[in-house]
Amino acid sequence: MRHSLTILCENSVGKNTAVLAEHGFSCLIENERSNHLFDAGQGLTLGHNLNVLGKTLSGLRSFILSHGHYDHAGGLPVVLARTGPLEVTAHPDIFRPRFWKGKEEFRFVGVPHRQEALVGMGARFHYLREFSELFPGLFFSGEIPRRTPFEKGDEGLVTPRAATEEMVQDPVADDVSLLLQTESGPVLLLGCAHAGLVNILRHFHEKTGIDSLHAVIGGTHLAPADEDQFTKTVEALRDFQVQRILVGHCTGQKRAAELSALFGRRFSFLAAGAVLDV
Repeated sequence: MRHSLTILCENSVGKNTAVLAEHGFSCLIENERSNHLFDAGQGLTLGHNLNVLGKTLSGLRSFILSHGHYDHAGGLPVVLARTGPLEVTAHPDIFRPRFWKGKEEFRFVGVPHRQEALVGMGARFHYLREFSELFPGLFFSGEIPRRTPFEKGDEGLVTPRAATEEMVQDPVADDVSLLLQTESGPVLLLGCAHAGLVNILRHFHEKTGIDSLHAVIGGTHLAPADEDQFTKTVEALRDFQVQRILVGHCTGQKRAAELSALFGRRFSFLAAGAVLDV
């Protein structure tokens, strides 16, 4: 069965000059049986880009949230306004309070809508912590074990410790990814890969037996990665014989340029409006 993957929200735009960019990610998955939306960006460009690209969301079967950050969950009200009641699949920790702590900055970066408000808009939350096949050929990672010592997360992301309210590094335990079985081969869809791309690849290998991928699409959160993590991530992409690497968002321009140099024609800079048929 053929699938069409359309990038609705991304940090940059491609050839379609009418599409707008934002710091965020959203990918529409369409096939002859059902349509699914993975993330919704901040909500700044989603409605506009849907109109420009001629996507109505009227036949949307489900919405899947990669994790509880504003640049992936912020656009959910835009989705619900177009679909009406809709199943929303996510890890149960998505509403955890989250912040970004920089040298001169401290700001909230969690889900910008209360759960009760989203339910009132039609969201039917389906919380999953475990690996699951949501629909035939569409696999939800569930919570991903953090096993690699070199994927240390982002020190700028913090959350209050439950007992003391002290700010500690947020492991983003709710970070999930999707694996889509297509005619071209397995496709890995990432929101931000806070769990670490190598951890994610090994997790899906353990759960499904896959040892190669047609494509990896989404954010890799390699922007803050040190050289050891970046080198081992490149090794893993080669080990899994990934044929197409379409990444952006939190990958960072420097790391994306390095991946382009290393993988040549197999690499593409992800952009809003991009379509991949697999």
